[in-house]
Amino acid sequence: MSTEAEEKTFITASKAVLDESARDLDPEMATRLRQARYRAMEAKPKPFRWLVPASGFVAASVAILAVALWLFQPPRPVPVEGVEDLEILSSGENLELFDDLEFYHWLAVQNPAS
Repeated sequence: MSTEAEEKTFITASKAVLDESARDLDPEMATRLRQARYRAMEAKPKPFRWLVPASGFVAASVAILAVALWLFQPPRPVPVEGVEDLEILSSGENLELFDDLEFYHWLAVQNPAS
């Protein structure tokens, strides 16, 4: 027998024993148990009614904070990369010299004396 089948058999047997003992209760005991159950259900804690306005306040605060951070961002610095290229392009010099820049670099490495 598998564990699940054993558990099902145990639950069925337990339910049968409890149902039989509930039927055999005298009326006075059944009334007292019923009254105790009603008292316990009446004494259950009330839901947190303050939680609804508090959660609304928290959501509004988070939204305001997000908008404020988005609107009042500090200015970002402009990237400085490529300034050399900008200077070359903005100068009025002959740009054909820069087409073969790698060749001139190679030539300088090969012949350091010149």
